Amino acid sequence: MALAEDTLSLSNLNDAPHAYLFVPYNADIEADDDELGAIIRLGEFSDIEELASSDGYLDEYYPKQHIDDANAEGLSPTHSASGSEEKHKGILLACDGRILVMAREKMYLETAYYHQNTTGDNNLVVGGTYTISVKGDIGITSTDGNITVKASSGEVILESGTNKDIIFRAGTDSNSGGTGTIYEYSKGHYKEIAGHEYKVSETENSFTTGTSNNFFFGAKSTINGDADFTLTAGGSATVKPILNLSLTGINVSYTASSTDLKDVYLKVRGIQTSSQALKTTLNNLKSEINAINSEVNEIRDDTVELQVCAEGISSKIGEIDSEIREIKSVM
Repeated sequence: MALAEDTLSLSNLNDAPHAYLFVPYNADIEADDDELGAIIRLGEFSDIEELASSDGYLDEYYPKQHIDDANAEGLSPTHSASGSEEKHKGILLACDGRILVMAREKMYLETAYYHQNTTGDNNLVVGGTYTISVKGDIGITSTDGNITVKASSGEVILESGTNKDIIFRAGTDSNSGGTGTIYEYSKGHYKEIAGHEYKVSETENSFTTGTSNNFFFGAKSTINGDADFTLTAGGSATVKPILNLSLTGINVSYTASSTDLKDVYLKVRGIQTSSQALKTTLNNLKSEINAINSEVNEIRDDTVELQVCAEGISSKIGEIDSEIREIKSVM
């Protein structure tokens, strides 16, 4: 119910200059004077606003944030409705229906501070380029939903200032370990790092279904604090043309089939050496056979000479027999 007129703290143009056009909720003469339909007020606060404040309907006239800010500063929401300074003049526009603003050309809105509260959905449709320029920080938070950034036919670029970081966190808002997962899907992935690259993970799985090429043009060191297992299903080749230093405390290995080029080379050299040794042995054997043949030939010559000597002895014995027979005939 409306308060009596004599209870108003300020109700004349001299104390609070203003002008307003007020349309009540209905035309019933028994309705409260402050039952809002629509109002536009120019200047300072009006008696209608004081009535609404006294009857507890002020939130139908003023935005909630204005009421909260005024109370936080120890000010009256009605007295500060026209401005923060005394004698400032303002504009109040409120209704229980719709506010329609239409401009066929340009629309300019400039304010020292801007607060917007939408209790339902908020849709923004821009037919051209949408540019936001902010001097300070930008915060976008969804308390219960998702955030999607998408360019249907263009690029999405995230760029920070010089020497400034870009941070991705999944499932956390601090520097501690996250609880979510970061998924990346792309046709290709190019990454260029001008400085150091650090990666710390509890478990790492890597799957490459095609060719993998790794090039290191600097020193490389790998430290493994636990067991290490490597399985190569296809062929494997390792070329270390300069130096290979390996220190192993315990080495256990099983090879079903192994071909070592060094062993092959040594085996080929061994075969070649064996062939040379066999050739030398054959030459020595040939020399020995030749020497034996020479000795046999000498024995054969000696045998012939002995035969000749034996024949000579036989002739001598024959001559002696002839002489003995002659002597016997004479006697």
